[in-house]
Amino acid sequence: MKLVYDVVTIVTLISLTLVVYRLLRGPTLPDRAVAGDQVAIHVVALIAIFSMSSEQPILIDLVIVTAIVGFLSVAIVGIYIERAARGKARSESGD
Repeated sequence: MKLVYDVVTIVTLISLTLVVYRLLRGPTLPDRAVAGDQVAIHVVALIAIFSMSSEQPILIDLVIVTAIVGFLSVAIVGIYIERAARGKARSESGD
């Protein structure tokens, strides 16, 4: 079972590296918001994998908190994007 945990961890870290590249590269703010959400999901996955491999169920609380914080941060970025788009539409209409 240790081999499975190691392989899943390596694949998740490679995927996280690619997501961080997308976060830094962009090109648009919604792309970065989605990448930020993916980073949070990858961190949750890594903590869950570590919790299972080390047999420490107390870390599941950390998984829950990290998932909630990740969700809230994406929701806040979504609100920002929506307000920015609404403000841009107002300035183009001449209000």
